[in-house]
Amino acid sequence: MADDVFNASLIYREDVTDDLSIVRFAPDHGPVPSFEPGQFAMLGLPKPPPESATPQPSARRDGRPRLFRRAYSIASSPTERDSLEFYLVRVEDGRLTSLLWEVHEGGRVWMDDHAKGHFTLDGIPGDADVVMVATGTGLAPYISMVRRYRGRGRWRRCVIVQGARCEADLGYRAELEHLAANDPTIVYIPAVTREPAESSWQGHRGRVQTVLEPDAYENYVGEPLDPDRCHVMLCGNPLMIEGVRESLEGRGFVTDRKDQPGNIHFERYW
Repeated sequence: MADDVFNASLIYREDVTDDLSIVRFAPDHGPVPSFEPGQFAMLGLPKPPPESATPQPSARRDGRPRLFRRAYSIASSPTERDSLEFYLVRVEDGRLTSLLWEVHEGGRVWMDDHAKGHFTLDGIPGDADVVMVATGTGLAPYISMVRRYRGRGRWRRCVIVQGARCEADLGYRAELEHLAANDPTIVYIPAVTREPAESSWQGHRGRVQTVLEPDAYENYVGEPLDPDRCHVMLCGNPLMIEGVRESLEGRGFVTDRKDQPGNIHFERYW
């Protein structure tokens, strides 16, 4: 009966580490749903059979299995119509990710046929500096944005600040370094918090908040983090988002809300 709910296949999997993977799912029929860079789609897998005698049933009344479902930001460009790419982290005791980690190329999943979400570049003017700050797999929506809009005059400058525990956790690093080396409007700043002191890492050490401190930011970018010119996007750990938001509001930035346009935009990733 599980076959009844599957509608997509895993066509690509790159294990960045034991707990981070870049994957692509292709729908069984037709192109992927239309979406704006920054939106998300749902993935799902059937719940395992119950282990005890009296748990909630793992099947619906019509006999089809119940699903664990979760929203994941899309990393691919909307111009790629054959599949959707996602950047996944295995969460300890995560109900869905523990199952997704057992899916290999050719494996089957349920994938939503609609994309949703408002964490896009809508409302950000094309002459602004867009500062994209991410921790962990919160990088995914920015990958979609730079793949779609690089070289198209969508920003004055795009600054990507990627936070991770250690160098090995910097998924998409090679792609972002290549883009920054070949596009003067793109600046890539990776930052690590737990890289061993004796390693060969020569980049920034510390949380992403430290990259945004006035002297550090101007040193990396060549210009200040100015609320009159910059829009800051935040995606990832909620503690990072709150910490950065509070700091930036103290420096003249305004959080964007439905009733109040601003230049801080965020998406909580869990």
